[in-house]
Order: sequence, then structure tokens, then C-alpha cells
Amino acid sequence: MKNVLVVGHCDLDNPQITSLLEKNFSAMVTREKLLKKTIEDLEKQDYDLVIINRIGAFDQESGLELIEKIKEDGRFQSPLMMITNYKDQMDAAVEKGAVPGYGKDKLHDKDTIELLSKYLSE
Repeated sequence: MKNVLVVGHCDLDNPQITSLLEKNFSAMVTREKLLKKTIEDLEKQDYDLVIINRIGAFDQESGLELIEKIKEDGRFQSPLMMITNYKDQMDAAVEKGAVPGYGKDKLHDKDTIELLSKYLSE
């Protein structure tokens, strides 16, 4: 079973992302509402994928800044993936060390399942 940390998504998006992951992969999904608590989560457990919202729905923290902070820390090997419909933000996330992600508008696309399968297939 793969472990996925879903970070900063609102109460509408989180269940959709969780459902997508659980239906298509053998995945245990953990939710973190606050971006600023993500490093604490990573200290407790290794994740096969960390899916980060562009802006934290509950604390308004920057997903880009979180990616940068995790990469600068250097202790964690989990792939980081940003969810955003904004290409410039996705490009910036990849430049900071994230793996390519997808937009919320592409959640149910075949390409999104293929992208996720790179990290979550057994």
C-alpha cells in the first residue's frame, strides 16, 4: 500500500482527490489541512507522494514556499506535487524541485491517472 499526504486542500477538493487516489491505486491517504504542519508530518512518516495545494485553504500559506522549504531542508525524499490550474505556478514548483503535477480541472482526466501512477503503482 502506498502512502499519500494531501496538503492544504479545501473541504470540497480533498474528498475528490482522496476518492480518486483510493479508487485507482492501493493508497492510504492522510490529510493535512495546514501547510505549515507538513514538515512535522514528513518527520513522522515517509510518503510515496505529497500532493500540495497552490495556496493552503485553511492557512493561506504558499505551496511554492512549502516546496522550497522542504527541498532546502534536505531530509525528505518524498516526491512533491503541486495542484494548480496556473501553468506559471506549476513551472515554478517544478523549478523548486517538485515533480510535474496537474490542475484541479484535470482531476478526472486519463492523463492525471497516468501521471499519478508513476508514483503510486505497486
